[in-house]
Amino acid sequence: MQIIKYLQLPFFFDAGLLQQEVDALSALSWLPHYQVKHYEGEWTAIPLRSIDGKTDDIIISPVQNSHYKDTVFLQNSPYLKQVLQTFPCQLQAVRLLKLNAGSCIKEHRDAELNFESGEIRLHIPVLTHGEVDFFLDKERLDLKEGECWYMNFNLPHAINNKSNINRVHLVIDAVVNDWVKKTFTSPGIVVKKETEDLSGVYDEATKKQMILHLRKMNTAAADKIADELEINLLMTNQ
Repeated sequence: MQIIKYLQLPFFFDAGLLQQEVDALSALSWLPHYQVKHYEGEWTAIPLRSIDGKTDDIIISPVQNSHYKDTVFLQNSPYLKQVLQTFPCQLQAVRLLKLNAGSCIKEHRDAELNFESGEIRLHIPVLTHGEVDFFLDKERLDLKEGECWYMNFNLPHAINNKSNINRVHLVIDAVVNDWVKKTFTSPGIVVKKETEDLSGVYDEATKKQMILHLRKMNTAAADKIADELEINLLMTNQ
């Protein structure tokens, strides 16, 4: 089956205005990313939409229908609010993610985070550089400030910031609806690449990473999913 590997959406945003609002928010404390095994250096975030609108929570819930709300950071950022209004679909977590100069995100996958599974993650570069290497399934992508990209993060991906600036992206998680489907298949999409779906089942290492992440959530729903994955691992290894 063919799946979308990546595409560039036909939206362009004012990088200068984005940078101004990010500068204003940067006086706040950026929160260290919780996936500590996935990176080296500094990878931090500011939540713009989070579970119950908490300003100290950047965790992505593995549970469907989690109650995501705007944080006070978004409420005080008029241009960022305007950007999000571009997307008439159910928005979930929305974060500013900063990868400091000299830092890297190791190759990993984000389970079921793709268009075909009903959830998309969009990246809008706010501040970037030509020496930021963004690899998706071994292919280097050139993402420019103010552009909007969808990438299939169920595929292996990695980022290496070899530049001397701190790279910042606006990252939007959303649920696929009819608007998303229409947009992703519209003639306005000029940069698009598909690939063969070879994911099948997750390998053992990926399942173990998923279980660790779920256990950190410390909720009944997350523990239930983790229990099911552990049972699946046991059956596979018998």
